[in-house]
Amino acid sequence: MGTAAGVPIVVLTRQDESVATINSILRQGGHASHCLQLKQANDLEDTLQQANVELVILFADESEFDTAAIAATLKRRQKHVPLLLVRERVDEQSIAEAMESGARDVISLTHRNRLLAVIERELEAQGLRNALDGVLSSAKTYKRELRELMDGASDAIVDVQEGIVVAANPAWLALLGLAEDTDLFGEPFMDLFRESDRPGIKGALVACLRDKWEQDALQVVLHQANGTEVPLSIRLEKVSIDGEPSVRIQVPTDTGVDVDPVEALEQAVCKDPSTGFYHRRHFLEQLEARLDEPLGGGVRALVYIRPDNFARVHDDIGLLATEAILLRLAELLREFMQPNDLYGRFGGTIFVALLERGTVADCEAWGEALLRAIAEQVFEVDRQSTSLTCTIGLCEADSENSTATALLTEAERSCREGREAGGNRITASQSTGASISMRQADAIWLPRIRNALMKNRLRLVHQPVTSLNEEVDGVYDTRVRMLDEQDNLILPSEFIPAAERAGLIKNIDRWIVGASFSFCTARKPNLVFVRLSRESVVDDTLMDWLQARLRNARVQPRQLCFQITEDVAAQQLKSTKRLAEQLRGAGFLFAIDHLGTGRDSAQLLKHVPMDYVKIDGSLMQGLHRDQDCQKRVGHLASLAKGMGIHTIAERVEDANTMAVLWQLGIAHIQGNYVQMHGVVLEDTQTVRGLSISGGEQ
Repeated sequence: MGTAAGVPIVVLTRQDESVATINSILRQGGHASHCLQLKQANDLEDTLQQANVELVILFADESEFDTAAIAATLKRRQKHVPLLLVRERVDEQSIAEAMESGARDVISLTHRNRLLAVIERELEAQGLRNALDGVLSSAKTYKRELRELMDGASDAIVDVQEGIVVAANPAWLALLGLAEDTDLFGEPFMDLFRESDRPGIKGALVACLRDKWEQDALQVVLHQANGTEVPLSIRLEKVSIDGEPSVRIQVPTDTGVDVDPVEALEQAVCKDPSTGFYHRRHFLEQLEARLDEPLGGGVRALVYIRPDNFARVHDDIGLLATEAILLRLAELLREFMQPNDLYGRFGGTIFVALLERGTVADCEAWGEALLRAIAEQVFEVDRQSTSLTCTIGLCEADSENSTATALLTEAERSCREGREAGGNRITASQSTGASISMRQADAIWLPRIRNALMKNRLRLVHQPVTSLNEEVDGVYDTRVRMLDEQDNLILPSEFIPAAERAGLIKNIDRWIVGASFSFCTARKPNLVFVRLSRESVVDDTLMDWLQARLRNARVQPRQLCFQITEDVAAQQLKSTKRLAEQLRGAGFLFAIDHLGTGRDSAQLLKHVPMDYVKIDGSLMQGLHRDQDCQKRVGHLASLAKGMGIHTIAERVEDANTMAVLWQLGIAHIQGNYVQMHGVVLEDTQTVRGLSISGGEQ
């Protein structure tokens, strides 16, 4: 029997050459070994939890290790892992003592043939034990119940336990392109899917087992037996199989029985039957209607997507195959779609979409992630294949001043500029990012801001923060809105720039702090995040003002966490460190938000004392497809966890992103996905799931 490369053997020793010797003996015996060295016995428990360890080898002559304690650790495991001792001298006495302490045998590096034979014996025995456990776990009443439920179901169903397939119905086998009598028992579930989807699937499985997964569909791509990729929408449900927690995955069959007649008519008349996107005329109608709706937060942007050099693709695969390529491109676009997005096909090779995101930077990050996914995709039709790149033109939408036609014209112009510059890029229009600040001159805004401060016409908006890998309840992120003369809410992006230029931002900061104190007194949340501007960071009077307010308020300092952006912290590092120390010394908490887009985010974590760090929402755009971005977010999360800093992912919009964040170890999330599943404080006004309250200056 050979040792599989994916089945680690843990070797407890401080000597690197000892591990090299074990590896060498196994390789010479024809085994693809994978030895994991541990130099500290304390690391064994965590390693057993994280890896599917099949054997532990302990160099017992090294005095640092307690054989009995290590054997006890292994015995506590529900899945028993055998222990072998390595000693310089081996005799019957040493073997008897080893077995009494819980080891299976004693081996020596000087008797290589016996060492190899003992390891093979233990691995084979362990494999048989695992197989027997699996059979017993999946037998008896479960098999009968499973057949009754699953065989007759039209939905594709597969049950997964500890990441392994324990049962699959004929519909699932058919989905894979396998014969009905094929047995997937014991196969790793994630191996059935595209590699970039696996972190999200793993995170979703963990969340489901912890009762943290809402009934949301996960968008993934399945590999069929013939190599064909099939986009799927899967649903996860926690079940019990023979007393063991498991996850049931279903792919619902679209029978069309319960389709709403209006939706069916819209699908037939208004949408392209191949892609499911709106036709040109109907997209423009939807776009005009959407622009008439007030935006609860963030920005809207129109994107114009066109493949580069499609004539070459035509030459590569022929006329008839080009439509199949465009359909695969549409499937890729759909993978990046979020709940409030609006997609259209404008005929030929052109696609358009209206995005709703937190910032323009989020829209650009979405576009960059999409371009990478397209460039990395090999498009196959029959036995022909080709590659493809696209160019994206982007234009920010101003619902008050922009018409659908004007937006489309500007986005198309930006796309054309990108193609002329070489293609495979996202190009923003020159007006994007500047349209809001140019709507009104400061001369108009400043009296309105002063009036709002004097007459208490500012309002707080509280966005819930929810837990992933840490338990949390009653935690909110605070935003500010202004009421205009008709009591309509004005977004901060419209009036904050003018307030900053006029030196009024400190006044707004202090109003927000005072209103947050009132909110904490009235609603008693566990924690409220409050933003501070650059001007407040360098304001030497801020702490005295806070202390005075705190003395007159029935608020615990730990109910408030003050946060500043990474950009401000990097530019005002000395002032930021001083303020963070002062705030924490007074009992408040401190956080850095929008982390991850600066030049040296990791160093900022090390330099500034903080309790929370919020990872920027632009990194969430296409996270489930971008492995480099996953590594970046995962590195920041790991670094923060090692320093005792809680992590929050900003602007999480969909289930796929949340599933990946589970796997990356992010502690909490906020964003539209949370709002859809979060709670709203009672007796408050709401805007798209956000709770709104007033306050005192």
